[in-house]
Amino acid sequence: MKGPRTYDTSGLPLHADNKTVVKEKIYLDPADRMVMWNEITTIDNALTGPWTVKKKYVRDPNPRHNWIEEVCAENNPHVRVQNDNYMLSADGLLMPSRKGQQPPDLKYFNQSGK
Repeated sequence: MKGPRTYDTSGLPLHADNKTVVKEKIYLDPADRMVMWNEITTIDNALTGPWTVKKKYVRDPNPRHNWIEEVCAENNPHVRVQNDNYMLSADGLLMPSRKGQQPPDLKYFNQSGK
């Protein structure tokens, strides 16, 4: 997280030394596999001590198709193909978004010769 930056939407500034550390632990609840926990700890010299927040996510036992609105902001380099995320490079070429990612199947795309 390159500074200057704020801690949250309140506008609380993080320390200018850019030594912020954010640790995140995501795990399923051992007593209930339908519950996932996310513990996020922020360590920063602007805070009086480590700040931890714990979020709980509950799985829907009766899932149904749900449309998800993607971020459609201008200059958004993210592309979703076959339920996988890719990025657009600065020159407009499709590139992987993670190490070792396989290219998408392009059989349904019009591929003209160069």
